[in-house]
Amino acid sequence: MVVRAACVVVVAGVLASAAWAQGTAGGAPAQAPAHSGEQAAELDPQVTEGVVHAAAAEVWKVFSTADGFKKMGPAQCDMDFRVGGLIRTHYNPKGVLGDEGTIQNQIIAYEPGRMVAIRISTPPKGFPFGEETWGKVWTVITLTDLGNRTHVRISGQGYPNTEEGAKMRDFFEKGNRWVVQYLQKQFDAGAPAPSGSAHAATQADAVAPIDVTQVVALPRAEAFALLSSSDGWKRALEVNTNIELTPGGKFEVLFSMDAPEGQRGSEGCTVLSYVDNEMLSFTWNAPPTFAHAREKHTWVVITFEELAPASTRIRLRHLGFDKQAASNPEHRAEWEQVRAYFMNAWPKVLGAVNAQTAAPVKSPG
Repeated sequence: MVVRAACVVVVAGVLASAAWAQGTAGGAPAQAPAHSGEQAAELDPQVTEGVVHAAAAEVWKVFSTADGFKKMGPAQCDMDFRVGGLIRTHYNPKGVLGDEGTIQNQIIAYEPGRMVAIRISTPPKGFPFGEETWGKVWTVITLTDLGNRTHVRISGQGYPNTEEGAKMRDFFEKGNRWVVQYLQKQFDAGAPAPSGSAHAATQADAVAPIDVTQVVALPRAEAFALLSSSDGWKRALEVNTNIELTPGGKFEVLFSMDAPEGQRGSEGCTVLSYVDNEMLSFTWNAPPTFAHAREKHTWVVITFEELAPASTRIRLRHLGFDKQAASNPEHRAEWEQVRAYFMNAWPKVLGAVNAQTAAPVKSPG
């Protein structure tokens, strides 16, 4: 038997559609490759493999035709298969291709039967990662002809060595595993089906707690003071505040003094609890652009771990999105968008704290 490899190169995308809708639990943590003692710019590739019980020519149709693409899970797909053409997918059968729930990828190169390269051009609304991350990632899919079977290897490349890059890598690892299992099931009724529904796991991820870490070159007491006092927030972010460090006291950070009263920042938020120099917890609200969520509260827990006399690990967890989405299912999409907003915002806040030190510490990947 002649074994022939067909390479399909996909920028974090042919499976942006699938991973967005089908992330599942598990997966190995991202590791940054060693690079002469310096922090590498990229994480290790994310690799997912499996054997599909179909000839390579049939599996190729999955990646080169609209009907074939649906074998990876989307309810809708249209495809203009040419260089510069678009692949548009939607996981909601009632959605409309072209609306804000559409995932759009652009074909940038292909070799018939062997290779196609695409890039995410427009992710769906609420996609929990910024363009500075997803815009750098691509995926290589290799098909190896095993006769009446095909080995499928998905290798995600270019994940930036940042906290968001690591989370996106984990997100796609979960989604790609689901996709391979789903694809196997389409060609082999006896293959095990992927666990969960097409959307269940990623929906959970979309409202999961946010977890951000930053090491700062400060004694623990100083790091605590920066985030627990009005003077600290003003120093780090140059914002007005009204913070009363006592349970039930105000925790109001005013980001826009030009806005109408009540829409300037975290008005109405309060301190929940604290332990001097160790832990701070407070309620938090959404920006005024999220009308429903603005009236509800989530909460934040920040811990401060001393690594050395002048080094502190700050860990910030933002929780409650899942509870609010469960209590208000008709507003779930808005809560997913709120979480995506803070996924981008909190690393910037901790980065601003880090910038106040004499020797800012590079954020861990």
